This record gives sequence, structure tokens and C-alpha cells, in this order.
Amino acid sequence: MSKVSVIVPTINEVGNIDDLLCRIFALKDKISYDLEILVVDDGSTDGTREHVLKWQEHRPVRLIARDDDKGVAKSVIAGARAATGDILVVMDADLSHPPEAIPDLVKPLLEGTCDMTIASRYIKGGSTPGWPFCRRLASFIATAIARIFVDVCDPMSGFFAVRPQLLRSLDPEKACFKVCMEALIAGGPSLRVIEVPITFKDRASGYSKINLIKMGWSYLCRLTALAGGNMSAKSGIRFGIVGLLAMVLDLFVFSVLIALKFPIGQSHVISFFASTVFNFTCNARWSFAQDNTQRLSFAGFGRFLLLALASLFLRGGVLATLNQLLGWPPLLAVIGGIFAAAVSNCVGNAFFVFPLKPKHKGLRWRAVSVIFLIYAIVLRLFYMGVMELIYEEAYYWNYAQHLDIGYLDHPPMVAWIIALFTSVFGNAEFAVRIGALLSWAVMGTFVFALTRKLYGRGIAFVSLFLVAGLPFFFGIGMLMTPDAPLAACWAGTLYFLAKAFFDKRRSSWWGVGICGGLGLLSKYTIVLLAPASLLFMAIDPMSRQWLKKKEPYLAAILALLIFSPVIVWNAKHGWASFVYQGSGRFNGSFRFCLLQFLGYVAALLTPVGLVAVSGTFLGKKGDRRSRFCMIMALFPSCFFLTFSLFREVRLNWTGPAWICLIPLMAYQIMESDTPSRIINFLRKAWIPTIVVVYLIFGAALHYFVLGLPFAAYPRDLPLLGWSDLARQVEAIEDELELSTGHEPLVLGMDKHKIASELSFYRTKLAGKSRDRGEGVRYTAGPNFFGHESLMFKYWFPKDKGLRAYSDVIVLVGPDPKSLCLDELVEDGWNVGSVKELIVRKNGIPAGWYYYAIARSTSANFIGALK
Repeated sequence: MSKVSVIVPTINEVGNIDDLLCRIFALKDKISYDLEILVVDDGSTDGTREHVLKWQEHRPVRLIARDDDKGVAKSVIAGARAATGDILVVMDADLSHPPEAIPDLVKPLLEGTCDMTIASRYIKGGSTPGWPFCRRLASFIATAIARIFVDVCDPMSGFFAVRPQLLRSLDPEKACFKVCMEALIAGGPSLRVIEVPITFKDRASGYSKINLIKMGWSYLCRLTALAGGNMSAKSGIRFGIVGLLAMVLDLFVFSVLIALKFPIGQSHVISFFASTVFNFTCNARWSFAQDNTQRLSFAGFGRFLLLALASLFLRGGVLATLNQLLGWPPLLAVIGGIFAAAVSNCVGNAFFVFPLKPKHKGLRWRAVSVIFLIYAIVLRLFYMGVMELIYEEAYYWNYAQHLDIGYLDHPPMVAWIIALFTSVFGNAEFAVRIGALLSWAVMGTFVFALTRKLYGRGIAFVSLFLVAGLPFFFGIGMLMTPDAPLAACWAGTLYFLAKAFFDKRRSSWWGVGICGGLGLLSKYTIVLLAPASLLFMAIDPMSRQWLKKKEPYLAAILALLIFSPVIVWNAKHGWASFVYQGSGRFNGSFRFCLLQFLGYVAALLTPVGLVAVSGTFLGKKGDRRSRFCMIMALFPSCFFLTFSLFREVRLNWTGPAWICLIPLMAYQIMESDTPSRIINFLRKAWIPTIVVVYLIFGAALHYFVLGLPFAAYPRDLPLLGWSDLARQVEAIEDELELSTGHEPLVLGMDKHKIASELSFYRTKLAGKSRDRGEGVRYTAGPNFFGHESLMFKYWFPKDKGLRAYSDVIVLVGPDPKSLCLDELVEDGWNVGSVKELIVRKNGIPAGWYYYAIARSTSANFIGALK
């Protein structure tokens, strides 16, 4: 007959132990196996031991008295090593765990269907009645952190059943107080786990012995160590001491440089590196020296330098946000940046510079993925509100100021999203861009869900690592363009297609239709998923049945219904958008752009990513999952590849097509059994590659916002100085309005860059004044002179003539030739001389523009321009 040992750790539980043992032995008639109960007591002084000894006289109860080396984990492991049962059940003595659930926990183990069962509070049927909000919140946070590393809903449970070998193998000196978590990690990915719902009730008597702060810190340190991070209470205290001393040095150098009138960006970079050298020396020789098993090598020093740069760029974003956006004085702002960099340094030192050996590689990859994901989010959050809009973003902001159901060069989704957030946060860079970050989050959620469906939750975490770090995905989470909502809808369509094909769920086609329709409202290229889906259904025998069913066709109809506003707009405007994005793309002279296309793919995915795309063909040819991923990715990308053979391609066109290869790339990193040098190379190359990507983006963001020491801005870089240009143009416009009595019309004399940027920044300068709308109403493009200006020709129709908008015009262009002055003279305008505008960023020249003023001869002026 099988035997089950119940291990109950106790300390001062005299008010509960008798009831607990009574309820356990009341199960005797309901079970078909022997029971023994081991009460492992950690020095109780309230009579708990005496009560247990009385039970021991007539029941299979054993007292294991421990007066030294206390701790819950050590008690449980000691009980496991003393137990004689074939199955071990661990539970608390405070009656929060219902003993009546023991048979449900033991049954799957006896049947051999699993290796471990957990009494779960967080699956269907489980509950925690009576818990206050603070306790629910603390439990949620602790469980969420634990679920990064294990794939169960309640890894923090103290009530579980397991084979004895697993608990006996744990090291009592290293295990934290959550033995269930330790067992799950020790069992590894192959451990079969089942969760059983329970109702968790608070103790009836006595009090909890848990010190939340102490236990919480120990818990975090232990999880870090299991994932290969070098963090302990001792090293944490030492790191904090070193950090405080470095901060004093940092602030001193920064204050001196600011007093010497150095720019704030250069000052913080110099002071940062002064403190970093001090920080590194002390941490290497003191903070982490005892825990690190290897002396710092040249490679370790290189990792430290990369970490320092990553922390510097993050700190720059915090500094800029606090100083430029929130108005904090430089010294206070840099203190905020120092704290952000300290957190980054602490995590980076623990995991990358002075790491330990992880329990298994899956744990480290999960931790690395989450760390990189958080860094990518925080970096973008702090820069998106202080970096000037690129001209595409400013152009789409103008979309939002002319809300419609369609536009010439793109569908309206990007305009609707920008309009939503600017209505809440106002006309600011953050308001324009927050929709991009949220769209990226939706995309990441769908990619995670898709990868989990195809390859499991462990590999899904690695997919987040790729979503966070590959250049295309990093970019669309920062900049608000149609690619951001397109990628979210593309990922959602793929997820629901996978559910339909692999789970055979008819309802999933409604998700396909909705995501596909919203994708069409974002960008037309998502239509390429339709023939890709048909191709997969034709090739895959198990999915071929859908060709004969109504659901795919209803999904297509639903997508078209959602897309119908754009069809209506096109019908009213001579099908302009369809022509522009369709036959218009094929017009022009022949250009062979295949090499350009491949270069763009390498830029979007990195060269390592390009190799990984090639490596996807090395998988199992008969695997439906890889077939689905490759067809959904390669059909759209091959379409653009073919297009590149005779026409020019754009950098971002293929970006969303690679979403479906992310699960395959993640699988390559974690579990691919293909004996290939390419796969082995990729596994080693991915982390350094993404680090380089982050550093490139971080350096660029820092450069655009705060500059870099001894680095000037190129003359022909149209990404900087727009705010200063708008300020100067607005000053000219205000003086003209004052002297003439007419509201001048500002014309940006390139395709749409200058007009878009001036429209946004003139509006932002107006703030909440009554004239805040003049930046939109009186900023136009060059369509009046027969030049292409995209949507500006719809917002300012040429057939009305310039005089219909204003009798005074300010023309602003990138060079004097772009100002079209001769045409104005021929049309009867009085045109002034061309003058130069030098725009600056952080006090450094960042752009050169030219302007001229034209006045209608029929206008009556009230004064003369000074």
C-alpha cells in the first residue's frame, strides 16, 4: 500500500495544531493509502511540541524538533529527508490550507499523471476570501514576479504534493522560504505540474511570523540567484554604500561643470563617467568580489562599459524629462537620473557583469528577456516626451487636426489614435507618441500569446526579448506612424489565425476579421495576409477544411465592413488613395533595388536577425507550426522582394511581415534540436546584438535630445531644431501681423516636412491661448506652385488661390531656390529679399533654412515691417 507523508512546519501553533491533526485523520475513511504526519517545529515555546507529543503516542505522528538553524525551507527539507512516504504533502499549520484537499492533491501523483500538484488560490475555483486590498496587492506582485520563472498560476503556494526525491535534492542553505517555488525550478521544464483549486482562509488563531520586508528581500535575492543574478543582502548593502559615495562624487562634478556654464547634457555625461570609474572599481573589489566565482576579465570589463553606456542613456532621458518637460532645476533633475542609473547598474552588474551560474538556461533567458523588455519600455517613456517629432509624426498630427475617414497616402487609424491622446494630454510630443507605445504593447501581447500557443510559455518570454530589441519593433514603439497600429493588428490577426488553424475554433475567425479590418484602417499592406492564409490552407491538410466553411469568408466580409469608411472616402475623392498606393507605386522608371531591399531587412532585423530568418529553413519540414510561421512571413516579404527587382522600396515596408518569424527565432534560441552551426552561432550572438541595438538607439536619443560631448549636429539632418525654427517663424509672423493687420500664411516649401513641423510647433507654442489653432489654419504646403504636398493640397486647395487664404505670406524653405519667388512676382505679389534662419539645439547650430515675405499688392497695410 502506498504511503503519504504530510509535512507541517510549525512555530508557536498551539491554537491550531490539534484541529489540524483532527481534520487530517478524519480523512482516513476516504483514502486508500497510509498517512504519516511529520510536525517539524522550529523552537515553539507555547506548548506546540507537547501537544504533538501527545498525538505521537497513539497516532502516526512524529515530532522533529529543531532549535538551531531555523527557517521554513530548512524545516520542510528536514521533514522530507525524515519522511518514509512515497508522496510528500507540505502544508501550513495555521488552518489556512484545508486538509480536506489532501486527497485531491495526492490522487494525480498516485495515478502517475504528474510529478507535482499545487493547491492553487488563483485558478478557477480557488479563492482568498476576506483578504484586504494591501495583502491582495502584495500577493499579486510576488506571484507575478514568480510567474516569470515558472508556468503555474500559484507558485507561491505553501500547500503542495510532490515526490520525495525532489524536495530532498534541495539545498537547505540556499532555498528561500517558498519551497514550492524552489521545487518547481529544481524540477526544470520537464516537471509535470497540476494545480488543484482551494479556498485559502486566514489563520483562526495566533499570528503570522513572516517579516514582509526581510522575506521579500530574501525572495528577490533568491529568484535573482536562480536566474544567474549575483545579488545577496551583503552585496546589496555594499552596492548601496558604493552607490551613495559615487553619487556624491557625481553631484560634485556636475555642480562644478554647471557653474562653469557647461551645457547640461555635457555636464551630466562627464560627471557620470567620473562616478562610474569609481563605482566600478569599488564594486569589482568589494561589493561583488565575495560572491563572484571568477575574477573580472577583459570581457567582464567590456560588459561593464556597455552597461555604463546603457545606464548613461537612460539617465539622460530621465534628466531631460525632469528638466525640460517638468521644469526641475538641473541639480534635482540629475539626482532623479542618478537613481534611475543606479537601478540599471544594480541589475546589470548582478546579471551581466558579475553573474552567477543559473539553475538552467531557461531561467536566465526568462530573466534576461524581462530585463531587456523593461529597459526598452523605460528608455522610450523618458525620451518620447522630450525628443522633437520627426516630420512623419508631425504630418500625421496634422491628419488628426483634420479628422476624416480617409486620407491620400494612408488610412485614418493613425490620425484617430493621435486625436484621442492629444485630446487628453494636449498638443505635446508625449501625447502624439503614447499611442505608438501602447500599440507596441498590444503587438507584444499578441506575439507572446502566439508563441505560447505554438511553442510554450518559456519560449514566449524569449519572443518578448526579440520584440523589445529588434530595430523595427523598437522603432515602432517610439515613433507614431501607421506602422505602430499596423503591427498590433498584424500580430492579432496572426494569433487568431493560429487559433483557428491549430485549435479549430470557429469563433477565432471573428478575431481575424476584426484585427484584419482594423489593420486595413492602419495600412493597406495587411491585405497580404489574406493570400498567405489561403496558401497555408491549401498546403496544410488539417487546415484545408476551412476552405469549404463559411467562417473565413465571413471574416473577410467583416474586415471589409470595418474598412468601409476608407472605401467611402476613396469613392468621394476619385479613388485617390487606392491609386496612390496601388498603380501609383508602379509608375516611374525601372530601378533594380534588390540589394537595397536586403540592406533594409538587415537594418530592420539586424544582420544576426537576417541570418536567423535564413535559419528558420533549417527546422523540421513537416512541422505545421514552422510551416505556418514561414508562409505567413515569407509571402508578404517575397511580394516586396519581387517589387524591389524593378522599383524602389521603402525601409519599413517589410517590418510587420517578420512578426510571424519571431516565434521561430525564439524557438531557435531555446529548444531547436537542429545540429547546425548557424543555430549555435545565433544563440551566442543574440544578446550582444540586442545590446548594440539598445546602445545605438540610446545614443541617438541622447544625441537628439541632450547632445553628446564634442559632437556637433550635421548641417543636413532634418530631425532637429524644429521647435527653434517654429519660434523664429512665429516671431516673424507675429511682427507681420502686428504691422500689417493681416494674419500671414506660412508656406513650407518642401514636400510636407516644413509645413508639418511648423504647424505642430506653432500650435504647441500657442499653448492654451485663443490663437492655438492658427498654426493649423495658417500653415500650408507648396501645392500652390504645382509641387506635391500630399494632404496639404486637400486642406488648402490650389484652385482658391493664395489670396483667398491671406494677403501676407511667409515662405520657408531648405534653400533659396525652393522659395518660388519668380512665380509670386509674376502673379503680382511684392516679394522681399531672401533671409537666412539658423536654428539651434542645445545651443549648437542644427539647421539652416531660408525665408522670404510676400505681400499682395491689393492689401491695405496699417504699418510697415520694422
